[in-house]
Amino acid sequence: MHNSIPVLTYHSISDAGGPTSIPTPVFAMQMETLAQCGYSSVTLGEFMEWHDGKADPGRRVLITFDDAYMDFAQIAAPILRRHGFGATVFVPTGLVGQGEEWVGSNRPPRPLMGKAHIRALARKGIEFGAHGRAHLNLAQLSPQAREGEIAGSGTDLADMLGKPTLSFAAPFGAVNPETVATIGQHYQIAFGTRFDIVRQGEDRFDIPRIDMHYFRKYNYWRSFVAGNLGYLRARQALRWVGNKVRPRG
Repeated sequence: MHNSIPVLTYHSISDAGGPTSIPTPVFAMQMETLAQCGYSSVTLGEFMEWHDGKADPGRRVLITFDDAYMDFAQIAAPILRRHGFGATVFVPTGLVGQGEEWVGSNRPPRPLMGKAHIRALARKGIEFGAHGRAHLNLAQLSPQAREGEIAGSGTDLADMLGKPTLSFAAPFGAVNPETVATIGQHYQIAFGTRFDIVRQGEDRFDIPRIDMHYFRKYNYWRSFVAGNLGYLRARQALRWVGNKVRPRG
C-alpha cells in the first residue's frame, strides 16, 4: 500500500444507525492510527500530481466525506485539525442547509451543512467537491437532467466559494459510461465507490475508495495501515459475491 495513496470514504460521524454513520470514538481511533503510523494528508492537487506519475506518494492519504453532513463541521473537522489532516467534502448543492432527503437516507434525517459552515471550513483549508444537486442516481436520468445535476452542482459550489470546482463524486457511486463521460467534461477528477486501492494511471474519473465502514475495528485498520491487504481482499470478495446474489432493482 505504501506505493499508493489510499482514498478513504466517510459520510456521517455520528451514532445514527446505518452503514453511513461512524461513531466519533471510531473515527478518532482511525485518525490517531494514521498519525501514529506517520501518515499525512494530501490535497486534491497533490493527489492528481501523484496519479499522473509526477510525485512519490510517501505515507500520504486522501480523506473524503460524501454528503456534507453537519457533523463534519461539528465533530470530524476538529479531529482532523488535531492531527494536521485536511479533507475533501462532496456537497449535494441543492440540499445545502437542509436534511438528507434521498433514497435510503436515515430517519430522522441527518442535517447537512449550510453555506456559512462550508465557507468557513473552506477558509480553513478544507476542500469541497460536487455531489450533484439533489443526490439522485445519475445513471437513471435523461441526458439533459444528468447534465444539470453534474455541471450544475459544480457551478453552485463555485458560486458559493468563489473558485472553480475541481472534483466530483456521483451519489450512490451510480455511474454508467455516459455519466462518466459527462463528469469528465466538467471536472478534473472524480471518485466512485469501487472498493479498492488506487493505482497510478487508471481512469481519473472513476477513482476507487476505501469505505471506512469496514475498518471500525482497530486490529483490521492498524493492519491495513501497515500495508497488509489481506482483510481488504477478503472484503472485496464478499462484496463481489453480494453483488452477484443481490436482486437487481
